[in-house]
Amino acid sequence: MPSRPLVHIALPAAVLVALTIDAGRAHAQNAAGVAQSQLCNRADDAAEGRARAQAASRQGGAAGAFAQGCLALAERRYEPAAAAFEQAVRAEEGNAVYHFFLGQAYGIQAQRASVFAKAGLARKVKAAFERAVALDPDYLDAREGLMQYYIQAPGFMGGSEQKGREQAFEIRKRSPYRGAFLYAQLAARSKDGAGVVRELEGLTRQFPDSVAPYLQLAATQLQQRNTAGAWATAERLLRARPDARAAQYAVGRVAAESGEQLDRGAAALGRYLQARPGPGDPPLANAHWRLGAIYERQGKKAEARAEYETALRLNPGLGEVKTAVARVR
Repeated sequence: MPSRPLVHIALPAAVLVALTIDAGRAHAQNAAGVAQSQLCNRADDAAEGRARAQAASRQGGAAGAFAQGCLALAERRYEPAAAAFEQAVRAEEGNAVYHFFLGQAYGIQAQRASVFAKAGLARKVKAAFERAVALDPDYLDAREGLMQYYIQAPGFMGGSEQKGREQAFEIRKRSPYRGAFLYAQLAARSKDGAGVVRELEGLTRQFPDSVAPYLQLAATQLQQRNTAGAWATAERLLRARPDARAAQYAVGRVAAESGEQLDRGAAALGRYLQARPGPGDPPLANAHWRLGAIYERQGKKAEARAEYETALRLNPGLGEVKTAVARVR
């Protein structure tokens, strides 16, 4: 399952896709920590993940409280989630995973809180993430959560661009794959478009079988209006991973956004839509959106409208698609 954004705050576009990819991610080193992280990340992932979390929630003690927090988090009940994670932390203070998920719950609350409550919750986020990192320096989810906090919080709440970069450096030492995505994010924050491309290009060379770097590189090149580069990236992905369905999506997206090779793009998206996406693949809603854009460019308004409406049924939050529907009525 694509995991939730670590701090639940807006991230630069250059890494939004990459942060949902499980490949190359590290969790707490010990087996129990890995299992606990997976339990929480999958609590809202269809029936199996929820059933596992429900069973764990009946254990009692720290583990049971943690599972209760995971279920509440999956149900978007953030205050009860934080209360359950607090109980887990009190029962087992030395568990880095409990502190990390407590920080996540605080972070979501902070985004929804009043101006007066934000500062106090933000400090709790920082403290929870810092404690998780202190308990397990190799727990990269916690380091990344702390990095996101540092680079996005204002200085009076403990934010620090330099401290954020230090966390990215530590992550890169432990996971070059994950670290490169974060360095691309930092480059995007600095409006260093060349730096973003350099990091992502490096990933495609170092990890040629991994789909995520190609997808994000093509998206970045499209954003920079480098259509030729985006096509070249899609072609490289097709050569490197002809078996990957996401390569078909890449072709379709480049066609939709560039207005070039529209028939080829429509055919590629048609192939992509034939099966449910795998872990880390772009969601079906996005594929319907891109296919609708191709049909719109081809003047097929009825077909475009049908694809856009399907995309919105799958993901009502696609604001750009809502605008597109109005155009083809």
